[in-house]
Amino acid sequence: MRAAKAYQAVGQHTAVMGASSIELVLLLYEKLLERIRQAKDCLNAGDIAGRGRATGLAIEIIEKGMIGALDMSKGGELAVRLREQYEFWMLQLLKFNLEANTLAIDAVEHQVRIVRSGWEELKHSQL
Repeated sequence: MRAAKAYQAVGQHTAVMGASSIELVLLLYEKLLERIRQAKDCLNAGDIAGRGRATGLAIEIIEKGMIGALDMSKGGELAVRLREQYEFWMLQLLKFNLEANTLAIDAVEHQVRIVRSGWEELKHSQL
């Protein structure tokens, strides 16, 4: 089991090292969606602690990865709007975790997929 995790970590590290900035953003979105799925699975399984961990990790991805990557001085209106969206997602995830509110997390998941598709389009337009 440890060998499999180590191999996975090497694969992830290699993917990050060779990724463009857009690909890194897409990796953050994939990890965020993965954590959202985990939080929902934990809710369905009645695993309150697991739900809290997964939700906390999702919020951390948004706060440290997505908001942390925004260049507010160069990003203009787009950076401001993304920051507002990301902050809204964090609030909704907190609401989900505190209230087991599936509507909140379903809305975040849907919005994440929409914004992620915009990044996908940007990636493909640069090929």
